[in-house]
Amino acid sequence: MGFEGFEGFEMTEEKVRKLKPIVEKILSRKHGRDIKLNNLTICGVPLGDESSNEEQQNHLPN
Repeated sequence: MGFEGFEGFEMTEEKVRKLKPIVEKILSRKHGRDIKLNNLTICGVPLGDESSNEEQQNHLPN
């Protein structure tokens, strides 16, 4: 049993960005509360929350 169908598959940031709301919805249903992920890494591709990054950049001293 292997992953024969996934030979040229490459996970990209765009794919992780599309999966993030799906993962959040699954976790929210499972745990019965609204769950929002700040950071998500799938297959070694990290994705941070853009709003968190913008807030951090706005608070950095010049």
